Amino acid sequence: MDETEELEEANLVRTTEDAVGWLIEMTGCSAQHAKIALSRTSGDISDALDVLPTVQSERLSTEQEVRRLIELADANSSSSTGHYEPSGHKKSSSMKDVIEIPDSDEEMDRDVTKIKNGVISGNNDVREHNDDVTRIHGNPESAVSRISKKLGVSEDRAKAALKMTGNDEKSAVDIISRQLRKRKRSDEPVITDSKTSEVGPAINPASKPWELVLLSWNIDGLCERGISERFSAVISEIKTINPHVVMLQEVVEEHVERIRSTLGKSYDVTLGDRSSSYFNVILVTRKVGSLKILDKNVKKFPTSIMGRHLVQVVCELFGRQFKFYTSHLESMKDHSAERIKQLDKVLDYMLKETRPGVSIFAGDMNVRDFEISRIKNIQNFEDVWECTGRDPTARYTWDTTANSNTGAPYKCKLRFDRIYLRKTTECKPTKLELVGKTKLCSCDMFPSDHWGLLARFAVK
Repeated sequence: MDETEELEEANLVRTTEDAVGWLIEMTGCSAQHAKIALSRTSGDISDALDVLPTVQSERLSTEQEVRRLIELADANSSSSTGHYEPSGHKKSSSMKDVIEIPDSDEEMDRDVTKIKNGVISGNNDVREHNDDVTRIHGNPESAVSRISKKLGVSEDRAKAALKMTGNDEKSAVDIISRQLRKRKRSDEPVITDSKTSEVGPAINPASKPWELVLLSWNIDGLCERGISERFSAVISEIKTINPHVVMLQEVVEEHVERIRSTLGKSYDVTLGDRSSSYFNVILVTRKVGSLKILDKNVKKFPTSIMGRHLVQVVCELFGRQFKFYTSHLESMKDHSAERIKQLDKVLDYMLKETRPGVSIFAGDMNVRDFEISRIKNIQNFEDVWECTGRDPTARYTWDTTANSNTGAPYKCKLRFDRIYLRKTTECKPTKLELVGKTKLCSCDMFPSDHWGLLARFAVK
């Protein structure tokens, strides 16, 4: 079960330190980020989960926000029955022993360890649960079995719910029941992996057609300003959208470990040519039961002076074969001839591919409109922006009138980033939109100097 499912109903957690602990354990965030998220949502852990990615992308002074949470906890301490009372000690009249403002990153790290180990920050008292919570008596495995059979869910999901509620069987049943009702009300179909019981992106193999979601984005890894905050925002966007396929350009080495640690469980990761200082990446969702990776290739453009290359992933989703391609073609006006040559090579390579299935090429092509007429095989491909209605709000992906990241003194709007679908009756583009258009207050920058392209396809 993924982290969002586990925490979506976790507002049953009864104390502030419990909430901080659960956020740390389930998301891997820092104690400081957990406290800020809780302070912004008045201690509601479900809402805190929603704002956590934003908090993690910011680098702000946190003292005021943490103090706000302390005051909130103090105001409710006299009437709440949910605060822990360490054995052998008087009950604290303030939550300051629990929510201390860290003076350094080292102290924050120690907070994480203390909370995970059940120790209240500032002393060695182990947390104890109140008697008003109904606990499991006897073998916990029997409770897992009862919940699993009663609600028709996997035992792993039942165990996670019990863990979340401190082995409170009734609360665990309530959490899963509300989650199931919520999913039943959802308009989007959901497919569950029978092996892992993980809920993946909205694909229903029984529906005709089903929807494929693809995100392509040049994330501007060559710009060092705000790189950590900006990449956090990119990861947050990916997790929020939950696309089946993600194609990233201008990825740098410091991104690789974060991609693997934050997205590696959910996506198969294919890295491009890492001999260059920046490269391309394709991510394909793991959270569908029938995903099969059939082939991967990285092909260098031999005449590129910028280390440009093509990444290909061939895979199968629900019996339908796909060939996904991404590249970052030669940049700048002076390199038009090389860029046209590269795009010609990509499209020719796609046309010569003999394996069946849907072929999609997306990326930062740096192409100008006048160059398209010089591409030899362009008539065999559909431009996704054009065939979804030429929406003016989704046209320009590099726009210095709206995006201030480059600090360019000139005003320029260009459709550098594009998506091409090899013509087929098996797949039809239905929608295209831009993402990444929210400026981060932590660094006063957008996630990238490019907007991302989010495309949806109806697959027969």
